[in-house]
Amino acid sequence: MKYGVSIIPNTGIMPITQLAAAVEARGLDALFMGEHIHIPVRPRVPYPLPVMSPEYLKELDLIVAMASAAAVTRRIKLASGVCLVTAHDPIILAKQFASLDVLSGGRIIIGLGTGWVSEIETHGTAFENRWTVFRERVEAMKAIWTGEQAEYHGEFVNFDPIFCPPKPVQKPHPPLLLGVVNPATRHIDYLDGWFPPRMPLEQFTAMRERLTRRLEARGRDPRSVRITVHQNFPERGFESELPAIEAFRRCGVERIIYRLTGHPNDRILPWLDELARLVE
Repeated sequence: MKYGVSIIPNTGIMPITQLAAAVEARGLDALFMGEHIHIPVRPRVPYPLPVMSPEYLKELDLIVAMASAAAVTRRIKLASGVCLVTAHDPIILAKQFASLDVLSGGRIIIGLGTGWVSEIETHGTAFENRWTVFRERVEAMKAIWTGEQAEYHGEFVNFDPIFCPPKPVQKPHPPLLLGVVNPATRHIDYLDGWFPPRMPLEQFTAMRERLTRRLEARGRDPRSVRITVHQNFPERGFESELPAIEAFRRCGVERIIYRLTGHPNDRILPWLDELARLVE
């Protein structure tokens, strides 16, 4: 089992460069970073959580934050968790992630999602079209990463052959993780893994079983899907986490990420120390 942490990169926490260096120094595996490009002041559809996290109103750019973390580390994985594909131009995003993979020496993981309704509509994606847009943009990026010349012709993404260097270090491309509650959908068919949001263990287990059934029905080995789960930092210490960790292990989970967002700065390093002792 691998362990890491997640953060909403923002100006209210310790500098992302210091956090990344601290994660690496403690022998952890990965630093995941979330993304909200903007927050609508008067959303057409209310935000789905009861309280808007204040970190979202101080948030840094995801790609810039990942690049900063890559520059001060040599080993840990740097991951989007998740990148809102429906809010980005796929050609630019493909180039950004490929450049990050090259500059980091092949240490990028790409968690992908569609985003909150009022957020993505500001970027021109109608909510009812979000999954079609998502698929076309992911497929277009994969074409750019894997072909010397790339072209794509879909309903929402359409371009004739282009050169778009560089190509990622990881082949055929960095791991692509689907950031949704229920992975047993057609979208897992063209992605490499699953990065579910925080949920009760019983719900995760049920979703994992649904995913297994879908993969087996389509002739895909369930073990080929890489799973990273997202957990809150345990207030009672990591001893209380051991049964859940063992359950995740039995489900074939590759990595557990613990969420730092929402916690005070003076607790971050002690928590990282505690997590490091678990890894040891």
